[in-house]
Parts: sequence; structure tokens; C-alpha cells
Amino acid sequence: MNTFKNLLLVFLGGGIGSMLRYLAGKLFNSVGNVFPWGTFIVNIVGCFIIGFVTNILLKNFRSDWIIFGVFGICGGLTTFSTFSHEAFVMIKHQNWILLISYITSSIIIGLIMVRLGYLLCQSLF
Repeated sequence: MNTFKNLLLVFLGGGIGSMLRYLAGKLFNSVGNVFPWGTFIVNIVGCFIIGFVTNILLKNFRSDWIIFGVFGICGGLTTFSTFSHEAFVMIKHQNWILLISYITSSIIIGLIMVRLGYLLCQSLF
């Protein structure tokens, strides 16, 4: 039962975060603009929010709010904030090798996977 409740909280928060991401894209990304301001802004704001919200929620609120706010809203808004938070934890624990491996592999493999997905789509359609 608790798992279902947690999934529901992530689902509801994720919906809110996804709507906010969509609205930011509509508001900040113009057709002729080369720099993706909407994505950049939600990623940077998401990083701030996850740091702020995690600190507040861990001190003052039940885990339901953490699941809703951090995994739901921030997760729907941007996974970059989660990535940054995990990297921050590695810095906090001075796990430098894991940190460099995580950041480097995430960026390089992420770019490779975007390219592979693009190529696969091109070959199928």
C-alpha cells in the first residue's frame, strides 16, 4: 500500500513538474533562438530547487513531501537537478573518482545515446 501511495505522489508531482517544464519552454524558447533558454532555465532552477527543497524537507517534513517535491516535481521538471544533487553528494563525501566518472560518463554516453537514437529514428522513418 505504501508503494502505491509513493508512486501516486511521484505521478502527481511529476505531472506538475512536466507542466512547468513545458510552460518554461513556451515562455523562453523562441523559434529563431539558438540557445535553449527554456531547458537551461529549468535545469538551473531545478538544481536550486532540489538543493533548497531537499534541505528544508529533510529537516521539517514527512517523507511524503520529499517524494512529492523532489522525486515528483523536480523529477518532472528536470532530471538534471537529480544528476547535480547526486554529484553534490559525491563531492560532499569527497568521492572524486566516482564524481569524475559519473559526470564524464553521463555527458559522453548521453550524447552518444542521443546520436544513436537520432540515427535509429532516421533509419526507421
